[in-house]
Amino acid sequence: MVGEELELREQNPEISFFAGPIACIQTLFNDWYLIRNLVKKDLRARYKRAALGYGWTFLEPFLLSAVYYALFTILAGNPEKLYSMWVLLGVIVWGHFSRSLQGTVACLSRGGGLIKQVYFPREILAFSPVLSQLVVAMLSLTAVIPVMLYLGVTPTSSLWMVAVGLVLTTMIAMGVGMLVAPLNAISEDVGHLFRFITRAGFFVSPVMWTYEMMLSRASGQWIDIVMLNPMVVPLTLVRHGIDGTPLTLEMNHILYSIGFAVLSLYIGAAVFKRWEARVVKYL
Repeated sequence: MVGEELELREQNPEISFFAGPIACIQTLFNDWYLIRNLVKKDLRARYKRAALGYGWTFLEPFLLSAVYYALFTILAGNPEKLYSMWVLLGVIVWGHFSRSLQGTVACLSRGGGLIKQVYFPREILAFSPVLSQLVVAMLSLTAVIPVMLYLGVTPTSSLWMVAVGLVLTTMIAMGVGMLVAPLNAISEDVGHLFRFITRAGFFVSPVMWTYEMMLSRASGQWIDIVMLNPMVVPLTLVRHGIDGTPLTLEMNHILYSIGFAVLSLYIGAAVFKRWEARVVKYL
């Protein structure tokens, strides 16, 4: 009986396109122990040889933000009082998005050796890098605490927006990553392309600038073009959730970002489950 079950699993029968997301959700619950172990393994490997260990989750975004803050001050003069905190939050959230997206895009090609040895739900390889980066992002947010104390910013009831922003960021990264992961298994040029996209996206996303800065300098169609970037809303939500200032985003922009996150995750999971078995031969 056990042998027959293993044989069926090895055959990896195809499922319908629309059943793919449901299968991914089932895997998330049924194989949570395996996903959790892979996340722990990834986190341990990330800081295994570092003397500061997990301290780098705090130190890295702090140092990067200091560099960007100094650069902006040189180029644009004296920034607003909270600008240093805004940049730090932007670096943390964008770093989470960038690393999660790249990890998901490369999940099949990196896991090729394991995939060839034994059958298991391959979407686990997509879940683990995103969840490990989410843990890193949450740890990195502790770097904001001393900055808040220095600037006199106190937490407010708007903190829920931080959670929403991180969830949207995670959904977008995982959805887009799962969508193209099978293609990257065929040609790793896809991975190189997305590394370029995340680097270029840093400058066209509100990391070193804010939504409010954009509104004061742009108008009309330029605002509409910028808001096509689904990461504008998550980054802005996290900032306003921390500094407690009123949210100025328009509802249609918020709904667009939420819709993009949900749709990309659904289609990404469907495409991933439909094609992951077919691209194994390219690994």
